[in-house]
Amino acid sequence: MDTLSESKSDHFTFLENILKDKRNVWLGENGHGIAEHNLLKTKLIDFLYHKMGFKVIAFESGLTECYTSNFLKDELSVDEFIDHSVFPFWKTEETYSLFQTLKASKDFNLIGFDFQPSSKQSLLIAFLNKINIDFPLEFIQNIQSVEENTAHWFGRISNYTGRRKRIPKETLQEYKFIQNELNQTIDQLLDLLMEKKKNFINLGLDLPFTFIQKELENRRLFLNHLTNNFQDFMKYRDKIMAANLEWICSELYPNEKIIIWAHNAHIYKNYQTSNNYRPMGSLISKTLMDDSYHLGLFMYEGEAHLLNRTVYRIGPPPKRSLEDYMNHTESSVSFLDFSNVTEQTYNKWIFEKTLILEHGTARKFIIPAEQLSGVFFVKKVSPPHYL
Repeated sequence: MDTLSESKSDHFTFLENILKDKRNVWLGENGHGIAEHNLLKTKLIDFLYHKMGFKVIAFESGLTECYTSNFLKDELSVDEFIDHSVFPFWKTEETYSLFQTLKASKDFNLIGFDFQPSSKQSLLIAFLNKINIDFPLEFIQNIQSVEENTAHWFGRISNYTGRRKRIPKETLQEYKFIQNELNQTIDQLLDLLMEKKKNFINLGLDLPFTFIQKELENRRLFLNHLTNNFQDFMKYRDKIMAANLEWICSELYPNEKIIIWAHNAHIYKNYQTSNNYRPMGSLISKTLMDDSYHLGLFMYEGEAHLLNRTVYRIGPPPKRSLEDYMNHTESSVSFLDFSNVTEQTYNKWIFEKTLILEHGTARKFIIPAEQLSGVFFVKKVSPPHYL
């Protein structure tokens, strides 16, 4: 492939044979601020949806936010659909056509697997008002309180934990009091929900019932681990994301082929660090893993954005790194399948501990053939064009 902007669906037909027996395709990225990765994934998803029957895309974004936005997408503009579903750093010119397709298609659905809220205001109340269940006013008020407090405290606490700072004692004490109240509220909400279960089933709303139950359980887990230090929180987050993905595959969409959009660091299989961190890709069941193709995205040089949209420079990478080996081709975008490769003298790096650069800057060692099924490689990258 020469240029991403000019690529068409038929440029991806080589993947048909590789992916024909896979139910789940994991699409990584080497950072959340790379225009070319967003564009490549958007075009690849278009191919997977139109040519290979993949009908669900699961984003590294909030389960609540993505499910409710997808449920209400007919009533939303494309911009509103993005604003209320995925994290803001994916609202770009490069991904816009993906959300246009999702909104326009009855058989193409968005879901999230993160327990972190990905929008400042979820559409959960609008969703509850849309389904034909007569909820008591207390239920609506209490669930709104949980949503508002979750968003508020996520902003306050992550302001410290995200920067690896200690949470002030007064803030922590205030939060612990609120956390205890919210846990009691969630208990009450789950009890009220169970009282309404027959109503859901009689109306054929089994999946919305299951979603609300899962939503409340996710909120409880998030609130109970929000004040963990950064490393412990990230370990727990991957554990919950893996559990949510299992639920999505087995209960929410048991008969659909699913695309999973996440950072490379979350999709590695058979991977564990010295401090026992395992990404969600390594925590899923063997059944799900055997049915998956884990596709990492890497880059050689250029510029990208941090989450705060600060520009940083990338590359060139060190010799004998994955990026260096992948650069030995003329094409601006290339692909290498690890799943059907046998070890030879010239490709030993695929089967040995090899240096990679997370975000294009942070050194890490992986065994490519054990942690990924294949890689896409982009020679030169640039920051996204945000909308």
